[in-house]
Amino acid sequence: MDISFDTVMLILHILFFCYWLGTDVGVFYSASQMLRADISTESRLVCAKIMTFLDQAPRVSMAGIFTVGATLGIMRGYIDVPKYWLIPIWVVGVLWVCSVLFLYINEHHPEKIKTVKAIDFNFRLTMIALLTVLSIASLLGAGVTEKNWLALKVLVFAGTMACGVGVRVAMKDFGANYGPMLKGTATPEQVARAQAIMVNAKYFVVSIWGLLVVAAALGAWKPF
Repeated sequence: MDISFDTVMLILHILFFCYWLGTDVGVFYSASQMLRADISTESRLVCAKIMTFLDQAPRVSMAGIFTVGATLGIMRGYIDVPKYWLIPIWVVGVLWVCSVLFLYINEHHPEKIKTVKAIDFNFRLTMIALLTVLSIASLLGAGVTEKNWLALKVLVFAGTMACGVGVRVAMKDFGANYGPMLKGTATPEQVARAQAIMVNAKYFVVSIWGLLVVAAALGAWKPF
């Protein structure tokens, strides 16, 4: 049995996709349960903890798919850049994962994560812009790959990142309205606001699912 570097990277790429999409469904379900009117504050707290924990898998998987996907593209010759570009790509990937884990571990210390959170948000905006430009340039014949399916897949990935940013923006005021619900002191207006925020965020989440399926199809079929 031949276990090559390419095979290992491909398996990781598939696993990251599965964990991203699979656990995102769990996050979606947990979010819907924690706003139910017929559960206790203790149950809300448990649902919130489960949702936050599960949400780390998609966040880590996003960084993993970028890093491993870029590695596969370069090693297979799909992406026309020198192989030493793998070094900064992996450095970015590792730092990305470290940022995700740091924010999760210190989520209850807002002052401690303030700077990292801002850097993480701006990094995502930069990545969205960079990947969008690279993919469109490639589709126009002036980018880093001649594989149109790959260029489109990169554009779709940028779309998932944009939707992720959309979730963050939509959820910006969720904590201020959901916090009182955990204490049993929420007003009807706060409950309604928390529910409305979650509904708005779900549109971005469902869009991520659809884009992930499109990206997987492009990678599997390579239609053009």
